[in-house]
Amino acid sequence: MINDIREIVKTGYERGNYAGLFRTSTNLKEIENKFLGRLSTLLTKNARILDLGCGNGIPFDIYLCKKGFQITGIDFALNYIIAARRNVPGATFIKGDFSTTDFGGNPFQAILAFYSIFHIPKEEHRNLFDKIYKSLENGGYILVTLGTFSGDGLEENWAGSKMAWSSHNPSNYKKIFTQVGFQIIESEYEGQPGDQEHHWWVLARKK
Repeated sequence: MINDIREIVKTGYERGNYAGLFRTSTNLKEIENKFLGRLSTLLTKNARILDLGCGNGIPFDIYLCKKGFQITGIDFALNYIIAARRNVPGATFIKGDFSTTDFGGNPFQAILAFYSIFHIPKEEHRNLFDKIYKSLENGGYILVTLGTFSGDGLEENWAGSKMAWSSHNPSNYKKIFTQVGFQIIESEYEGQPGDQEHHWWVLARKK
């Protein structure tokens, strides 16, 4: 495990230019449109959705707000929370570490985590999914992007700053989902090994 991974990630997003490189367009990529569209058809009108690691709210929270859903986003980088409140005024955004924050007693119909879970130590992922499970309504959904390798990674210059990752492989995540009580509805790989964007997309349901 990388020491102080949270501080590396927080500083990386605050000082780097991730948003400028990856989060300026409100248009969804093909795989994003596919999974968000599918999730939207499964939810009721005005469904409450929690976005873990929401960033600046572009493009996912904008898309979901336009669909009429009630969005709450959480991110530990203050600059992203400020930007998200400006970009998506119809949503609620909270500064905090989603891995340690209490989500409250009012359950959500869906919880999202795009490109964020692999920024906390993989040893904590099982407990995080337990917490997510308990924060969902019965029959609620998760839509997450996960890593494709098992291990830790550190890059000295990623989007202009140091960045860290920690991940299980999909086989281990499948075991975690089964143990926690999630049933995978659909999954797909984004990109290919070696690509800048190579992730595992998963839409699952709380049994």
